[in-house]
Amino acid sequence: MIIGVMTVNGIDFHPNKRLIEAAHSGHRILLVNPYDIICTMDMKKSGGADFSGFSMDASGDASGLIPDVILPRQGSPMGEYGFVLLRHFAKMKIPLVNGIEGVTIAKNQYMTLQALGAAGIAVPDSCFITRKTSFFKAVEHLGGFPVIAKQVDGMGGDGVVKIETRTQAQGYLDTQLNPLKGMLVQKFLDPSGRQDVRMLMIGGRLAGAMALKPSPGDFRANIHQNGQAIPIDPPGEWVEIALNAAKACCLEIAGVDMIIEKGGNPLVVEVNYSPGFRGLEAATGRDIARQILDYVTSIIPIKNDKK
Repeated sequence: MIIGVMTVNGIDFHPNKRLIEAAHSGHRILLVNPYDIICTMDMKKSGGADFSGFSMDASGDASGLIPDVILPRQGSPMGEYGFVLLRHFAKMKIPLVNGIEGVTIAKNQYMTLQALGAAGIAVPDSCFITRKTSFFKAVEHLGGFPVIAKQVDGMGGDGVVKIETRTQAQGYLDTQLNPLKGMLVQKFLDPSGRQDVRMLMIGGRLAGAMALKPSPGDFRANIHQNGQAIPIDPPGEWVEIALNAAKACCLEIAGVDMIIEKGGNPLVVEVNYSPGFRGLEAATGRDIARQILDYVTSIIPIKNDKK
């Protein structure tokens, strides 16, 4: 089976490297960079369109190969062309894991919170704004400073800022607020006494879980921000919330980030459709890459039968 991984990164990028290492029993990983792809659509005499082809340009090394399945792993910055390509694969009847609906929801953090809230899953108090004046109204709604400001398409804690004063907010908004994209503003949750948890869900089950501790002086617990990871065996309540979060976001593979407040109340803060797993593999010793591939190769024959 040829497993296409849609990514802008190369073979040295940890998830790509690990998926290549984990491929077995005749399976092959094909890295599909959306910016190196030429899509073709030809009209048949019957009047229907033929979406049967795509090829890599000179920068690719697998021209002519057609994946049996596509794993979208471009992350939140995926632009319109990425969705064009995913739709092209779908028209070619190549299964997607995760699908277009899930990727659409999860690439935007506020759309993720909308889906979670509609499913009755607790999330931090949040506002979505597009103007400076709206930002200060959001601060008032959330009970005042400090607040957390996030880019809706940020990843790994990048673009997440704690804002404590009106002066700081003015400077931040001048450089970071894009009215065409908007911004997420959330109530600040003090890291002291809380617990940050990442759970990876694959095919409706827990693949691994870890607690994350922020570096001294930081409120972000992300591995990318030098957070410390500790393996955990989460209680069933947390696992059920994570499973419901993945389902609410229409994802088969999902990284679910939760904050457990001082009183023990779990809040889902983010759901990622292309979760990194370096920290999770290191903390738990589990072969996450193999679990992903085992899931994909177990379900694709079923999906192909339904074409």
